[in-house]
Amino acid sequence: MKKFLLMIALAICSIFTLASCGGNTDNPGGGNTDNPGGGNTDNPGNVNKKEFTIFLQQDGVIYRSDMPVFQKANDYANIKLTGILQKYDTNYDTIFNLRGKNASLVVNDQDTIEAYALRDKLYVDLTSLIEEHAPNLKKFFDENPKQKAWATASDGKIYGIPFYTDGKTAKAFFVRQDWVNILANKNALPKGVTKNNLNNMTVQQFHDLLMAFKDNKKDLTSYSKIIPYFDRDSEFAISELASLWGGTAEYYLDNNNKVQYGAIMPEFRTAIDNISVWFKEGLIDSTILTSSSKDKRETYFAQNSGGATHDWLGTTYSFNDDVYAENMVDGFELVCIAPPTRSDGTKYEPTLRKQIGTVTAINAATSVEDQIQLIKWIDYFFTETGHDQLNFGIEGEHFTKNGSTYEYTNKIINDNGTALANLYNIGSQLQSPGVQSFAYEKAWLSTPASEAMEMYENNKYLNLKYNDLIYPNIKLSNADYQTINAARTAVKKVYNDQVAKWLKAGTAVSDKDWNAFVAAMEKAGTKTIVATLQKYVK
Repeated sequence: MKKFLLMIALAICSIFTLASCGGNTDNPGGGNTDNPGGGNTDNPGNVNKKEFTIFLQQDGVIYRSDMPVFQKANDYANIKLTGILQKYDTNYDTIFNLRGKNASLVVNDQDTIEAYALRDKLYVDLTSLIEEHAPNLKKFFDENPKQKAWATASDGKIYGIPFYTDGKTAKAFFVRQDWVNILANKNALPKGVTKNNLNNMTVQQFHDLLMAFKDNKKDLTSYSKIIPYFDRDSEFAISELASLWGGTAEYYLDNNNKVQYGAIMPEFRTAIDNISVWFKEGLIDSTILTSSSKDKRETYFAQNSGGATHDWLGTTYSFNDDVYAENMVDGFELVCIAPPTRSDGTKYEPTLRKQIGTVTAINAATSVEDQIQLIKWIDYFFTETGHDQLNFGIEGEHFTKNGSTYEYTNKIINDNGTALANLYNIGSQLQSPGVQSFAYEKAWLSTPASEAMEMYENNKYLNLKYNDLIYPNIKLSNADYQTINAARTAVKKVYNDQVAKWLKAGTAVSDKDWNAFVAAMEKAGTKTIVATLQKYVK
């Protein structure tokens, strides 16, 4: 990564905000970057401290007690905190269900935490603890009632303290500029596409560019195959690609404030007809529906086989940086492009950053005395010092500060890993409780990445209703959560099975097949989910 030191001004306003790079924050550095000592080594100073456990992981990075940021929080609360997860664990959901949910401190999705709290009384109502023993968090809630409401469950109690996020632009479309340049030099670009004007492509021209990648493989790569378009997010890849034809596979509010399920709407049928053709033509990654523990961007770009993708903007631009250079072909260059223009003349990006990440809960099995110590740990991240450390690391080691101006040191900005991976490795930016400023991300974003974010936001490409039907805006009762969760599981299976069949067939969906699909989805529970969500729409 280029050795630049970026100056950033941190505005301490009513909301300390945070920008995450993935529904999640990405780890572009890859893997669980442990220190050379490895494992879950404890601070020798913890000898006489009360011992507790924590379940915390994010994008393959697990809590380690030797992470400097967590060492500070642990010292502040006078506790010894050991991670449930170990270095080589990967089956996080299984471990959570077996023992992680019973850790002293638990970090997980808000709906999961609240479901266990409402149904099983597994987690403590933090309301009185905050009032009496968390002055910094109390002050934050007093000054920010909206953020307090986001942390409050359907029964009026607070079971988890959120990781508050900031920023709007999440994902974006990317194209290999170096491949485009090669085709331009050979006069092989499709009609209407020029190397310096990729932001004005129509959906058809985007298709034609992907086809040009495929047809000119020998000029672009020496690898055995070429993958014109891929997406590493197997769960949402088809839904997000469907936006090019006005479709979605998500629940959304229509113009009449009615809940709809996109996957059974006519627009999705049009989208899947086109996506199936692209798939049959070999333009889409054959494993697009298959999840992978390895970041496909790392794989396909290093192979010089991937041509275009749809992914988190900041971390995808990082592949242009020096940290990846030795693994890329000479001249490798990715550029963000505006969403291709749809048939109705609009450009549309279906994603938006979520308003909160995970939440941190305290297990109800802990004693009242222990709960006071644990809420103090949570409260630390709402102090000015804890806020700085959650954002930037340790002052003097990872950043310097002059008034309200912050500057990363070369321990964060260096060629040994991306800035975000380096921050993760010290405990910064992990979704522990607290609030952050988008300034942390601006500190490592390249100029083109910042400009691309502004392009998506200023041109109003973003789906501003993305968060309307998910936490924290929808607070389900325990009964409704159980109903929706069971129905979602059944619906997801029908959806995944049928989409896979349609992609394999590579032909337009017949009326008979479409009607059967809609009926199967409704039987699996789409009507139930829609009706339940509608109750919560104001």
